Amino acid sequence: MIRQRTDNPITTLPRAVQRAAFGLFVGLTLALAAPPGAKAEPVSTVRLMLHPYAAAKGELPPAQLAKLEALAGLKLTLVGTTRTGALEFALPAPREATELAPMLKRIREDRSVLWAEAPLARAVIEKSAKKSGAPVASAKLMVRLKDGVAPDWPTLAPRFSQLIGVAVAPDRQVGNVWVLRLVAAQSSDMLIQLAALLQDDPAVQYADPVLRKYARAFPNDPLYPLQWGLNDPLAGVNAADAWRLQTGSPGVTVAIVDTGILPHPDLNGRVLPGYDFISDADRARDGDGRDPNPRDEGDWIEPGACGDVPAQDSFFHGLFVTGIIGAASNNGIGMTGMDWSANLLPVRTLGECGGTDDDVFSGMMWAAGVPIAGVPPNTNPAKVINMSLGGFGPCAQSIQEAVDEALAQGSVVVVSAGNESADITSFSPANCSGVITVSAHNRKGERAFYSNFGRRVDLSAPGGDGLTTDDATLSLSNDGVAIPGASGYGYALGTSFSAPYVSGTVSLMLARNALLTPGHVLGILQGTTRAFPLGTTCSAGAICGSGMLDAGLALASTVPGNLAPPPGAVAVIEYYDPVLDHYFMTGVQAEIDFIDTYLRGAFQRTGYLFYAYLDPLLAPPSALPVCRFYAGAEVLINSHYFTANAVDCQFVQARWPGIWILEDPATFYIQVPDATGACPDNTVPVYRFFNNRRDANHRYTVDLSVRRGMINRAWVPEGNGPNAAVFCSPV
Repeated sequence: MIRQRTDNPITTLPRAVQRAAFGLFVGLTLALAAPPGAKAEPVSTVRLMLHPYAAAKGELPPAQLAKLEALAGLKLTLVGTTRTGALEFALPAPREATELAPMLKRIREDRSVLWAEAPLARAVIEKSAKKSGAPVASAKLMVRLKDGVAPDWPTLAPRFSQLIGVAVAPDRQVGNVWVLRLVAAQSSDMLIQLAALLQDDPAVQYADPVLRKYARAFPNDPLYPLQWGLNDPLAGVNAADAWRLQTGSPGVTVAIVDTGILPHPDLNGRVLPGYDFISDADRARDGDGRDPNPRDEGDWIEPGACGDVPAQDSFFHGLFVTGIIGAASNNGIGMTGMDWSANLLPVRTLGECGGTDDDVFSGMMWAAGVPIAGVPPNTNPAKVINMSLGGFGPCAQSIQEAVDEALAQGSVVVVSAGNESADITSFSPANCSGVITVSAHNRKGERAFYSNFGRRVDLSAPGGDGLTTDDATLSLSNDGVAIPGASGYGYALGTSFSAPYVSGTVSLMLARNALLTPGHVLGILQGTTRAFPLGTTCSAGAICGSGMLDAGLALASTVPGNLAPPPGAVAVIEYYDPVLDHYFMTGVQAEIDFIDTYLRGAFQRTGYLFYAYLDPLLAPPSALPVCRFYAGAEVLINSHYFTANAVDCQFVQARWPGIWILEDPATFYIQVPDATGACPDNTVPVYRFFNNRRDANHRYTVDLSVRRGMINRAWVPEGNGPNAAVFCSPV
């Protein structure tokens, strides 16, 4: 059903929303006269985070510095490190941000770098923005102890309490971060001051206030319009051209860190088991704290319950966001999502009065596959993490570390810019480094009246801002006023609904080429955006990102992995048989054609691959032959085994004659890592996992999120070094 109020015409938004829109629009007209951020100060430093495989946090090996300087084309002088391990370099002379963009793009797209950017100055926070961003006091801090410091809380807690003048006690541990509970709730201003004081203790690496985050939407009465955001020739995302190239892959998982999810006919079969990370049972509305049920219990607000936030009905924000990303298509009902096949992973972090930084932090880490104490491991780590949420304040160091951890696991993090019509510098996590920050535009290509802006914005996507259904966003909804009711469809406005267009596009890009890094993804997205129409606010200055999202051009610029091997190499394609729970791989085109034609009912492409050489004359001199064995179903195995170790190959033949049959002594050629697991330049590690069962199946992957997922599935890593690498794929 279409969710709507009977006292409003079907072509008009509710009067309450009209009044709110008018009030915000008055503020916008003042901003249009002199757009903040249009005149940027020259940049004298750049900041970047190295991949943990390239260097330990805060460290800069000489070879890595030389590599960065070669990418930059100029001398870089290390002048400092952040508490989370990022490196800050001074430039030989100040440059305009636009001049630095090509250099930062080159650095960011190197596989040894997680993110690179020009640091932003802190913006002046308006009282109105500050008030609306933190209406509810909090009684928690997040603290990371320095490496080597034992969590001796009987000693540390009294010491910390004396230092900040407020009693604290440990609440729980999330990864390397401890959540400390204060004896009494404090204002956001006071929490920020207490966290700063705590960082003076020599045992503390960093400390963050636990602030609240909110869904980034302007809920309204649902109506029944068309999805202009997909294909409007001026301001839509050109989805039809994207779908001609890729409609998605079940090998890609998109996590929605939000209010949770509800069943809906347009999502049948697409939703994975997620998790509820709301730790405050009083705010969760499901009778308990964290649990394995990410169901959205309703986000209605009663008068006075959330400070200055006005009372409102439930909106079921997570369901709405999920629909834009992945509502089912070609099923004869409802709407169309950006990605038709990706798995959707609900991660509930927002409940009554929004959510807290520590719960968002936990949800992000778990979504990326990082183990969280007391929570079952995520066996489907997300390649894309959508966070249509945010709040006032700087990027918490713990949230920044979670972003870095997610990027290191191979995830792309997409965040909405926020709806305060203010500079994005003051709103988190949109101001975090390494995330893709998305602002909103309307059907005319103009910045939406509510959308945050500034130099930190990466690109814009449809959000809508009209007072009629012609310029709002349609998605999945529920007609419950408080608790969930019947499934339906509805309309809303907000940067919350711009970010999912980008997340859906990214998932299509990764389905087309799973070897893209987060840096490559951002480079393609920004390089293919359409220019804002002349005369619009966003065309006048760099405050809305590189342009408007064009999914069709982004997909066209994403070369399929199997069509872009390095010189002389071929793509080794991975297949999966869900009945056997077995993986198989081959780079032989005749075998690929046979499987795709005759065995596609059993073996399905996963979308993952790596590169190797079929001809030894085209391979590097150090490449070794990989022998391939097969053990049949008659011996209760029905699996293959691959090794580039000649001794191992001989051992298998001698140890299991008549069981493991040598099918090919050189199924392909590839370089191998040294004893520490390190691979040569211009290659990436291929990790091997063993199912540790009688049927003896292995999986080989270069993908870091897949690697984490196999560990969480309790498959055993096998190979050289701490990361268990067996091959080195050229890139």
